[in-house]
Amino acid sequence: MDKLLHNPDEFLLDDIKAYHYEEMSLEHKWMSFTWEDGRIGHLNIYLKDGKLETRYEEWSDEIKVV
Repeated sequence: MDKLLHNPDEFLLDDIKAYHYEEMSLEHKWMSFTWEDGRIGHLNIYLKDGKLETRYEEWSDEIKVV
C-alpha cells in the first residue's frame, strides 16, 4: 500500500482484519482495529472541557503499547 498520506483528513491502516466503530455518546466516539498479526488498537475521540481529545492504545499477545 502507498504509505503517502494524500488527504490530511484521512488515515490509512495496512493489514486490518476487523474494524469496529461505536458512538458511545454525542461527545465520545470509539474505534477498535484488529490487525492480521493479532494486534488490537483502540482509538477514543472525545470532548473534555470543550476540547477535542484523543487517546490510542495498542495491544499484542506479549505487551501493551501506549
